[in-house]
Amino acid sequence: MTQQSPSRKRALFAVPPTGRYIREDRCQTPIDRLKTVALRPPIDLMYAAGAFESQGLDCRLVDYPAEEHTWEHFESDLRQFRPHYLILSITTPSLEDDLRATEIAKKIDPGIVTIAKGAHFNTLDVQTMQKCPTLDIGLRGEYEETCMDIARGKPAEEINGLTFRRGAEVVRNQDRPLPANLDTIPFPARHLTRNELYIRPDTGEAQTTIVTNRGCPFSCTYCLANQVSGLKNRYRSVENVMDELRECVQRHGIRNFLFRSDLFTQNKKWVIRLCDRIVEEKLDISWAANSRVDTVNPDVLAAMKRAGCWLIAFGVEKGSDTALELIEKKATVEQAREALRITREAGIRRSIYILVGLPADDRPTIEQDIAFARELDPDYLEIFYPYPFPGTPLYREAVAAGLLDDGAIPREAYGLPAMPTRHLSMEELASLRTECLRKFYLRPGFVVRTLSKTRSPREFFNYLRYGMLQLKQFVTNS
Repeated sequence: MTQQSPSRKRALFAVPPTGRYIREDRCQTPIDRLKTVALRPPIDLMYAAGAFESQGLDCRLVDYPAEEHTWEHFESDLRQFRPHYLILSITTPSLEDDLRATEIAKKIDPGIVTIAKGAHFNTLDVQTMQKCPTLDIGLRGEYEETCMDIARGKPAEEINGLTFRRGAEVVRNQDRPLPANLDTIPFPARHLTRNELYIRPDTGEAQTTIVTNRGCPFSCTYCLANQVSGLKNRYRSVENVMDELRECVQRHGIRNFLFRSDLFTQNKKWVIRLCDRIVEEKLDISWAANSRVDTVNPDVLAAMKRAGCWLIAFGVEKGSDTALELIEKKATVEQAREALRITREAGIRRSIYILVGLPADDRPTIEQDIAFARELDPDYLEIFYPYPFPGTPLYREAVAAGLLDDGAIPREAYGLPAMPTRHLSMEELASLRTECLRKFYLRPGFVVRTLSKTRSPREFFNYLRYGMLQLKQFVTNS
């Protein structure tokens, strides 16, 4: 760490050394067992750091898992930098391990203010802080404005969206309204991160995340989007996004992006305007985005392709309309077929997500899901186990069905089952996922097609190396 400024307050933003996760509140994903998910920059912490810096604080940000650093490195950084504030990014599955950082910090400096962000605090903030006496503040909702209030020294009692400790009491202030104008939020503090640590897996080039919009009008039973960002899809202005893209290209040399959103393609006119501006500016970038299967059409896809979109990830989830209705997806298998077809025709690669292990799932329904995935024949397939996040309808359903104890916080997520179904044990679910992935990825035609699409020797050998690692996993069933 570089020498701190003695005249300014200091804040250390940390991803604790507790494992490689996507830590984006609605997406809390341990990635080591997944097939298509690469490590992303800690964009939420970067936004929080940008908010603190906007108020004149001296900030440092360390992603300990990405840098392969340990608790010993964390302690050393605390002693050297001597921050007034410690801000942690936590996930629900790693909660207990992550909060160890507050205990270490308080032993080194009892006066440090310990702060944690994560969707967990939207529903279980008071309970968590009662169990963890070394945590001073929990951030709820979208927290950039909350962070600015903390950084400027506003009394805790007056800060909306804050849960804080006052002596032996844990106080929950009223919620903070979601910001209507996302353009007012300071850009993520990318200058504080080692951007080269976050790469596009097929090419090995640096890749970062651009948050284009927040909120989703749909209410899928397993999803945190509504809880985290609300039911209204709030888009940044096209020019605000363009300013951030220019900063990434010109200042940081990054030309590969994940456009992160709860629903990128809902506002088709906005998407086309953004794509037109990227083309006009000749930014020469490549990017991926997510989409629902019912929000794309040929015009939007053509604009996205022209602007450098190489991949769209679709949340297909299930292989029957009956199963989709049970999770309130508000989409159909026919819409999935059409979306995958027109995306292929547009020349954009297609990734799909399938959910296995929902309460109603049995072997026939999961086999139907995988048969549908093979019918769609995407370029990439990810099979997730659902995670019962507190506050979601899935959590309540799992508790009511006796699949999960009320108050339980499973440690396994996405790549391993967090709970059984009404018909399958966790052991049966674990073997089913491996079996399904093996059947999909080890098809000779799929292997040949994937390698034939590579555009450089480097990309070819990245795919080959990755394929060998996956083959080893499939053989060892790990």
